[in-house]
Amino acid sequence: MIRAAAAALLGAMIAAVSVTIFYTAAGPLRVDFGVKPPPGTVRGFYGTERDAAAGVTFAWTGREAGLTLPGLDRRMPWTLTLRARSLRAGPDAPILTFYVDGVEVGTQQATPGFSEHQVVVPPRPERPGVDLAVRSSSTFVPGGGDRRALGVMVDVLQLSPHGLALPASEILALVMLTGAALAAAIASTGVTSGTAIGSAVLLGAGVAATVSYGFGPYGGFPRTAVQLALGAAIALAIFGRAARGRLRNTARFAVIFSIVACFLELLILLHPNMPIGDALFQAHRFQVVLGGNMYFTSIAPGGYAFPYAPGLYVAALPFAGLVAREHGDVALLRIFTTVADAAVGLLLYAVAARAWRDRLAGAVAVALYHLMPLGYRIITVGNLTNAFAETVAVAALGILCAPWFQRAASPAAALLTVVLAAAFLSHTSTFAILTVCTVSAALLFAWRGGPVLRRAALAAGLSTGAAVAIAIAVYYAHFSETYRSEMARIGAETAASAADAGGRGPFERAAAIPRYLYLYFGVPVLLLAGAGCADRWRRGLRDRLTLALGGWGLACVLFLVLGVLTPVDMRYYLTIIPALALWGGVGGAEWWRAGPPWRAAAALLLAWAVWIGVGTWWSTLQN
Repeated sequence: MIRAAAAALLGAMIAAVSVTIFYTAAGPLRVDFGVKPPPGTVRGFYGTERDAAAGVTFAWTGREAGLTLPGLDRRMPWTLTLRARSLRAGPDAPILTFYVDGVEVGTQQATPGFSEHQVVVPPRPERPGVDLAVRSSSTFVPGGGDRRALGVMVDVLQLSPHGLALPASEILALVMLTGAALAAAIASTGVTSGTAIGSAVLLGAGVAATVSYGFGPYGGFPRTAVQLALGAAIALAIFGRAARGRLRNTARFAVIFSIVACFLELLILLHPNMPIGDALFQAHRFQVVLGGNMYFTSIAPGGYAFPYAPGLYVAALPFAGLVAREHGDVALLRIFTTVADAAVGLLLYAVAARAWRDRLAGAVAVALYHLMPLGYRIITVGNLTNAFAETVAVAALGILCAPWFQRAASPAAALLTVVLAAAFLSHTSTFAILTVCTVSAALLFAWRGGPVLRRAALAAGLSTGAAVAIAIAVYYAHFSETYRSEMARIGAETAASAADAGGRGPFERAAAIPRYLYLYFGVPVLLLAGAGCADRWRRGLRDRLTLALGGWGLACVLFLVLGVLTPVDMRYYLTIIPALALWGGVGGAEWWRAGPPWRAAAALLLAWAVWIGVGTWWSTLQN
């Protein structure tokens, strides 16, 4: 208890100092309309548009637009800069009137070209926060079906302090509570004092940097950060109490790393500056499922129609009543997908510890699973159904590699059938790729395994066949006409070596593979995974995990070749993530045990992987 209290105090202090430093160093608050500003803070703007000729993004105002920032430090003046233009010239150009907290502070004439309009926001020390507004004297309606009343085009909205601004006391208190809760919870898991102190420092700084960024300090995000931190702290505390004296340090590391990574990922995903991507599309599909319709198609890059399987939406239905529709649905689906992925990722530790008797490899695999750039980016861009389907695929891999998966007529085989069917019913590409993965694994079980694995091969094959039948009967049989038309088109385009959605032919697609491997997985993961795969090959291991990963790898190579020969991208690179993590875990563990030079190399690569992973999380806020 004393240790946890000391960690909480340290975490609160680090968070307080960090948020003050980051907030002060943040400088001007800027909206450049590269992405849609957060609702509730910026108001009165239409959707973001792009002027390709001028190379700028902008948004039209209506009659009035504004910016509300609760808690803004008003001990000093600020300068509001609005870079805007009007499509109307001369006397038809609108006059812009600026208001601060409802009081007029100036008027300026809009111009046909982009020009900067600046007004000073006067200090008001007794009352933090500000409400800014700009009103156009006139609007116009474009016509041609566009009924919007438009004022001026704005491509930059910026608020700059005349001095060092400090965070509001409420923000300071909330960030301190977040740092204290996380530090105390980690200390309660039984980690060493050094680990507890290091975690308090890093998490306090990480939370402070995220809350201080962009629109983070203004609005409800600091309270969201506290809620996420309390959820993570409760999970850590429950784990610490249940695992006390029962688990090895490697298992403890795997669970703590997963919970902390999940917290940080969600902290960034729910940040008001996070681009919405396709997540709003996912929310609309979720609402369709809520309305009772589960059969619909979507359009893939290149204009291909395909069934949009609703597995994620069905799984999230029990939680639909907890949120408001639209943006609440976006948050719900992001949270559900991320938490499910973190929970299932722990299976990598379990299968490595059981099949290979290598707990260190399992712990490293869990870390690499979270740190690979593609795993997180697929969620940030909003392809949540594919991310969820691949999460379920990891669960299928875990069942297939479990020692109790042996016979066709068993609860384990029935469980694998259900999990496979759930993955198949969550995304079309996972249906295709995971089917080949499990069949390939079953064939390797039968060819290279002993009698026990031959029985497991039969069980895997029958479970896969049953899951395929279920998925087709329940869902995919409703889209037979879609398959016929799209397969005919793909066949014709393949025969003609047609370009894909990016305009690349087969040779260009093949040449791009190294670049995608680098961007999706990172150099350290590829090096460690290559070392681990070579180690398994050299040892000639024939355990079920090694053979299952071989099946996964062969299937993904097959789809890689198909992705080169055909213009259709089946996203095999998502499916290979757990295999790369496990191979990378083996490589890291073997190098760590091989002596000082190899241990140094392993430490360097693992630190590099952490740098890439954390950098990926942070960079998604700035895209």
